[in-house]
Formats: sequence, C-alpha cells, structure tokens
Amino acid sequence: MKDLPWLCSWRRPRLFGHGNQAVVFLTHTLSDRIYNHFLRLKNETKVHMDSFLCLHRTEGCDGEGVADFIVSGREEENTLPARFAEKMCRGGSITPGFVDLAFMPALLSAKLSSYEYLWTIEYDVDFAGHWSEFFLPLLSSRADLMGTTFYSQADCPGWDLWAWFKAPEVVSRQHYIRSFGPIVRFSRRMLKAYVTAVEQETWRGHFEALFPAIASYNSFALEDLGGNGPFTPASRRGKNYINNPSPDGYLTPGTFVHAPAIGTAYFHEAPEHFSPRGYLWHPIKPGV
Repeated sequence: MKDLPWLCSWRRPRLFGHGNQAVVFLTHTLSDRIYNHFLRLKNETKVHMDSFLCLHRTEGCDGEGVADFIVSGREEENTLPARFAEKMCRGGSITPGFVDLAFMPALLSAKLSSYEYLWTIEYDVDFAGHWSEFFLPLLSSRADLMGTTFYSQADCPGWDLWAWFKAPEVVSRQHYIRSFGPIVRFSRRMLKAYVTAVEQETWRGHFEALFPAIASYNSFALEDLGGNGPFTPASRRGKNYINNPSPDGYLTPGTFVHAPAIGTAYFHEAPEHFSPRGYLWHPIKPGV
C-alpha cells in the first residue's frame, strides 16, 4: 500500500466528562479504502475519544507501517494462552469464534491501560451518518458490556453456536446469553473478568456467547446498543441497527447481519446506497 500517512503509535489519553474511552478498529487487511474508512471514524469521533488501528497479521498483509497495533499468533498466545490453545484445537483459524484473540492483545496492552472503556469495531462495520451521532448518546452509559443482539438461551434455544459453548457447572442457564460482536464496548473490569474466565478450562466457546455469559455471571451490566431485544434500554428501542435473531445465525433481514455481504462500498463512498440512515450496517465488504 502506497502513500499512506504515518500514524503516531502513542498519544496521551484525554479525559472527558463521559469517561475515558477509546475505539480500536480491527482489520486483517489494509487497503486504501479500508484505511480511509478508519480515518472517517477517527476524524468524526476525535472530539469524544481516541481511535487506534489494529491489524491482525496474516501472511502477505500490507499496511503495517500505519497500524497502532500488530497482532499475530505470537501476541495471541502470549496474551491468552489457554484461549489460543482452544483455537488451535479447533483448527487454528480465527474464524469462526476466536476474533477476540485478534483484538484482546491491543485492549489489554499497556498503551491503552488508562482508558476506562474500550470499543472494538471490525472493518466491515459502517454507520449511515456522522459517527458522532452514533457514539455521543452512548458515552454516558456505565454498562460493562455493550453490543448487539443480546438474547438469552431461553429466547433463542436453537442458536447454532450453543453447540460448542461450555461454562462451569455453577453457572446457571439464566446466564447463557448470545450476542453478535462486530462492534462491542468493554469496561475495564469486564476485560479483567474475561481474561480470568477464559484462562480456565471450564469456559469455552464462541466469543459471542462467552462475552455476555461471563458478564452476566459476574453481575455486570449488559446493554444492547439498539434493536428490540430484552437487553435494549427503552431509549434505544428500534434504534442503531435492524436484524432478526434467527437460530441459523444469519440475522437477516436487516442492516446489521452476519451474511451475506450487504454492500461493497462504504457510506462515505456511496451514501445513496444506505437507506435507512442513522443505522449500523454490516457486513460491508469493499472490493468484493
């Protein structure tokens, strides 16, 4: 990748009235289009939080010179060795189920230790509007875990990812909660609880089950970013995203689904393709 400006790898965190928050943008490749997508996020939220680019290293990937974090198998194993071992036992691929290993080394790094809340956003997430319109109403929340599509096992018993979820025997079924994780916010204590849990053999499975189950078991506050689920605050009902919590995991129809790709151009490139406005969109696959 050519002619991309250098990004400073460290800046002093800024404190805000809404708390000290940062967003980590995760990608496994870094084309000019994806980098510009990151820059839009960074520029439109800079008044409220800092943004960092995390590149999950794959063989032959480009753009390492501008990334704030580079995560490879070595960083995965050093940060969460038991979780890394589980990934290797299931074939060694980040997908499905182990995307947490791609961003946890960044979230748990000393560089981000001063931030009270940390967001992760995957490169194929977009917002049909100014990013500050999405984030600003959420910054005052003190929830330990925020994400999308939170539903209990009782509400979605046929969800296909329950098949390989494992929790300690002391964890009752009321704590079995599913989610959809292309965008997530963690509190500092949620990150600590997650590390402690997944380093035990009694917690195993897809990260979209592990995150909410561990939060619920620890009596942490969970909030859905929008939608119409049971964990959605009244002020957010029907807002921020649309999907269907179907057992097959595709979540269609809606603006925020698992598959197939619902766009090949980002909002800043082709805003006319995004209707309705004011919602999160996923997955956007540039160049596909």
